[in-house]
Amino acid sequence: MADTLTTNISASYAAMVERTIAQMPQSAPMLSLARKLIVPKGSNSAQIPRVSSVSSVQTPGEGEELSTTSRFTLASNTISPTFRAIYVRIHVRAINYSQDDLVRLVSDEMALSQGQDIDTDLTGEFANWHTDNDVGATGEKLTLAKLREARRVLQSVKRSKGGPPRGDVVTVLSPVVAEHVLEDIGASGVGSGSNWIPAGISERMIRRFHVSEIPLMGTAVFVDGYMSVDGSGDYICSMFGSEALVWACSMDWQMSVFEEAEWPGVTLRSLADYNTGIAGFAHHGCQITADGG
Repeated sequence: MADTLTTNISASYAAMVERTIAQMPQSAPMLSLARKLIVPKGSNSAQIPRVSSVSSVQTPGEGEELSTTSRFTLASNTISPTFRAIYVRIHVRAINYSQDDLVRLVSDEMALSQGQDIDTDLTGEFANWHTDNDVGATGEKLTLAKLREARRVLQSVKRSKGGPPRGDVVTVLSPVVAEHVLEDIGASGVGSGSNWIPAGISERMIRRFHVSEIPLMGTAVFVDGYMSVDGSGDYICSMFGSEALVWACSMDWQMSVFEEAEWPGVTLRSLADYNTGIAGFAHHGCQITADGG
């Protein structure tokens, strides 16, 4: 087989795809915080069942009929996939690089692009939680007290609105907002006559704050660098149940290699079809508005 860029890329295709899949969760925190649903062939959407009216336990007397007003009624949320594509050209001079370096370069770039796309779609769902659960305000820095409020709001969701969220409760913050929380719990620098790390619960939090998953207010806190400020200069962060968000996929990322007459090299094309949404109840998450300055 000739030692050409096309043959090298084609021979490395399996390793490239495997590395891309492995890298995606490391570059996109939200991938591990949402459920993936497979849209069956022949369908153009995912139907997620939910309860629209709850049942209740009755205590009928002898000879009494059951009440028909206490019914378990089902509804559904629909998520329709959106077609996605990535188009990458590699110049023929890339043949001068080692095959291992080329696989690493291309697969890492693909993983970043694919991971960021899914990640930003999922964080975009933070604005779709029910307004009953909104915490924080524009222009206000996030504090530990606001996280405590969000945890209380989720724990207090009425059963008619889905009850408290299922699964683990997680929090996703931007790096700036996470820094504000760190400052609020005591990491304000060395001052005259004061310690940099105060004793007690703040000490444990500060010492672990560099870790990607931080236990705080009964939730695991994740920092997502793909988040961006809105028109008011705020970040829309969130606390939510780990079963509350999904991404519905009818076709996972598939990569192909091509040669084009007008391009001195090869072309990589990666295609997918998916979308994100709230799985069941809009009360299973809190929108946390926090200043991004």
